[in-house]
Amino acid sequence: MNQYDVYLADLNPTVGKEQFGKRPVLIISNNYENLIDVVTVIPITSLKDGRKIYPNELLLENELEKKSILLCQQIRTISKNRLIKKLTSIDNYITQKKILDILCLRFEDVG
Repeated sequence: MNQYDVYLADLNPTVGKEQFGKRPVLIISNNYENLIDVVTVIPITSLKDGRKIYPNELLLENELEKKSILLCQQIRTISKNRLIKKLTSIDNYITQKKILDILCLRFEDVG
């Protein structure tokens, strides 16, 4: 289980507007942290026609079977018990850098 692996995960139960159900997630925690029993993930949703991509999201065009959106605003830490199976990995350095840039943007002071 490594950083940038994509797993199918069961995110239920949830509260409020959290992403729910069985869906792909990207492991974003580093490999040292991945040795413990939790991982930090970003949920992924499929791209629907007409769906806008926001600055805190990343369009994944070729990394999965379907065009998908990485929901960086929904980052969360989950138990490894929620992970069902590995789907793929994001090995492209440029895509990895874009993900980290979006995550860093979340913590900038915009006020």
